[in-house]
Amino acid sequence: MNVLDKVLSFIADQNVDAYFVGGIVRDELMQRAAKRDIDLAIDGDAIELARAFADASSGALYVMDEEHNVARVILQDTYIDFAQLRGSLREDLSTRDFTINAMARQLGSNELTDPFHGQKHLETKQICSVSDEIFKNDPVRLLRAVRLAGELSFTVGAHTEKLMQRDAPLLAFASMERARDELFKILALADPISSLRQMDNLGLLAALLPEVAALKGVTQALPHRYDAFEHTLHVVDALQKIQSRGYNEVANGTLISELQAHFARPVSANRERGSLLRFAALLHDIGKASTRSVDADGNIHFYEHEPLGAKMSDELLRRLRFSNDEIEIVMRVVTHHLRPAQLARDGQVSNRAAYRFFRDAGDAGIDICVLALADGRGKASPIDAEQDVRQRATNAILLNRFFHAVQTVIAPPPMIDGNGLMAELKLKPGKHIGELLEAIREAQASGEVHSREDAITLAKQIENLKSEI
Repeated sequence: MNVLDKVLSFIADQNVDAYFVGGIVRDELMQRAAKRDIDLAIDGDAIELARAFADASSGALYVMDEEHNVARVILQDTYIDFAQLRGSLREDLSTRDFTINAMARQLGSNELTDPFHGQKHLETKQICSVSDEIFKNDPVRLLRAVRLAGELSFTVGAHTEKLMQRDAPLLAFASMERARDELFKILALADPISSLRQMDNLGLLAALLPEVAALKGVTQALPHRYDAFEHTLHVVDALQKIQSRGYNEVANGTLISELQAHFARPVSANRERGSLLRFAALLHDIGKASTRSVDADGNIHFYEHEPLGAKMSDELLRRLRFSNDEIEIVMRVVTHHLRPAQLARDGQVSNRAAYRFFRDAGDAGIDICVLALADGRGKASPIDAEQDVRQRATNAILLNRFFHAVQTVIAPPPMIDGNGLMAELKLKPGKHIGELLEAIREAQASGEVHSREDAITLAKQIENLKSEI
């Protein structure tokens, strides 16, 4: 018996009026596969009913809002939310966000309750507000309107659009955790760029991510054909396409399973590495608005935009309540996002260069390689085919070293520790010991040091050079 049948069977045995509401009703009318959530409006004690259902079905119970009598049962990866009616059924539906979500069907009945013409708006494919106050009551609904429009291929009704423009500034004062989660759903759409443009046009982007909106009009030098804002959108679009094709072109058709496993790895309870990379792509150039300069010859520069962008990203991510692990990953991506392209221009990737890259970037270097490909493709249309070939070849070398040469190139085991080095060379403690050990590790990665004796010899050579200087 599936979860929906279990709910129907359980409610049929209770002396209570219960209604399906929200997305499950909407999706049924659209003949669309329902998501893994079921919303129930209960004319009675919703928490007690949820507790009884959890006991009967061996589900997990969570009381979400004791004041308003709302509880959730998690069963077989499905969320079943029980909420007590707020007044009559019509009054309850009037508190919801959009007309297509303000319909109800009583369990065991085919009768549809649709006081706000949601069925009509399904037919006209419009997102329309239930009232003029919905965004004031909950500003996160501003993002939900954009997300639903993108998810369902609907348009936002003209009046609702005006309300969104009016209330857009309120988004800055919304629950940042919920706003962040809605934004991630937008970035997960098949066409996130259209939704991001809609956010920008409605003033939502400036309210939630002013650092990104500030890139508008920041002109760049060739080979860039777009300003920094348009470039950012094209990069996110290119990344979405790379991800939709399963990362198969990132390293010239190699390491596909390794890449897919990496980007499917959870970083937090609700976000995987691949979705976090889309967000990093949105932020990768935010330092450009504050670092743009023009030299005497008219050349445009963005000196140090990467470290500034990383600092700005740290502040932005903390504002949106990301975890420390997520912040660390995104900051590394933003800080080092230009390095694979620089290596591609050099035309040759040594083991020493690969070691240095992953030493600084850690496993975020994988994310950076993928972003570098999207970054290059986001500069102009059509893309620079020759540059794209070089970037894919460079990615293949770097990623092959990361996945298949860990012990020899990426993280070679130490030949000697600091105490041993001080004893052998009669040195005192200090930062120079760490510098010597790092020089040894680099030499190991490049194949110049193979033993403890080689490590000691190299350290002596370095110290002798210092003394000569």
